[in-house]
Amino acid sequence: MSSEQKKILIVDDEPDILQLLEISLTRMQFKVYKAENLGSAKYQLSKTTFHLCLTDFKLPDGTGSELVDFVASHYPNTPIAVITAFGTINHAVETLKKGAYDFITKPISLETLRQLVITGLQHSNQEEDQGEAVKIGIPTDYFKGLDDAIGKYAQSKAPVIIYGKRGTWKEKFAQLIHKNSGLAQHEITLVDCHDADLNLTPEQAGTLVYKNVEKLRPEQQTTLINFVKALSDNQRIVVTTDWSEDEFKHSLGVKKSLLRVLCVGEIETQSIAELNDDLIEICKTRLEQLADKWNKLPCKIHPTAMAKLKGHEFSGNMRELDFVLSKAAVNCQNQLIREEDLQLENTGFKPQLSKEMNLEKYIEEIEIREITNALAKADNNKTKAAELLGISFRALRYKIKKLGID
Repeated sequence: MSSEQKKILIVDDEPDILQLLEISLTRMQFKVYKAENLGSAKYQLSKTTFHLCLTDFKLPDGTGSELVDFVASHYPNTPIAVITAFGTINHAVETLKKGAYDFITKPISLETLRQLVITGLQHSNQEEDQGEAVKIGIPTDYFKGLDDAIGKYAQSKAPVIIYGKRGTWKEKFAQLIHKNSGLAQHEITLVDCHDADLNLTPEQAGTLVYKNVEKLRPEQQTTLINFVKALSDNQRIVVTTDWSEDEFKHSLGVKKSLLRVLCVGEIETQSIAELNDDLIEICKTRLEQLADKWNKLPCKIHPTAMAKLKGHEFSGNMRELDFVLSKAAVNCQNQLIREEDLQLENTGFKPQLSKEMNLEKYIEEIEIREITNALAKADNNKTKAAELLGISFRALRYKIKKLGID
């Protein structure tokens, strides 16, 4: 990689550190600019286009995390990393979430600095080469927010976790993170954690998507933790779970150490029920995207058909909606989807818990899920499962019999 005319901004309030970094980077043939605080850094950024920015975490008038947030919002094509003597896991998670591509603690060796710069400039080159981002393309606040999150997380190789119910496009969002990342030229590999024979440590380069991560047993979680910490430069990890953020972070079966390595970038998806007010725009955009894919005119939806869609409980969420719209678009006449064109029964998607269920049934559903999950993690050892759930062996045995759990 040529370093000719590459401009690097270094931000630190210690003159000795600034001078040392300037000398080291100048010897590497970079043009170095210096700033001693947040305000000066923002001014420099407004005057010059930088290929890279390196900042301390503690600054006189703010933090490196604030600068990362500012750069990500105003200069998204400028990679930024944090170098600090006050590094903690929380600081690292905070800065990586906001868009930093790395977080390194002082003292930093010359070789580490060299590698940090090379990695940052690779990000800069990728931003220049990638062109227009691949987006979801549905013009609602929810999907625009997802596009922003996907674009931000794609710029770094930090782990990302995607929460949400079945069918809320979690794997699709993982694919978009991959397509917009610097690893897009490599493969995307899906690992289903529900598979008893899965390989948790694949060697291939690219994005590794772990589906149903909540199903991992304790020893498998340890394996994944160690694997994530040792990922190579040409690998990144995205995980998905059918649980909500609250359920995942408070589950007795999920190790806190796993949360620390996975919950850096976070996306919470919404169900069709939560997006009901956006359904007209969602359907319109999806039909336009289908038409573009099929090279035909897009279908429109008759108002009575739309009313029928809005009244339907989509247990399969976006996946079920896609299925219904695709089938209707193929079978309708004159590019107009009418009520009779919508097949809403027998779509193959199992109903999920509805708001109309009474409290007892709702609690039973939660108990079945948690007990089944604990038994899976404990290899069906009821004593260990009871420990995970924080109840006695007798209580667990009673609930298994009462709830009819196989």
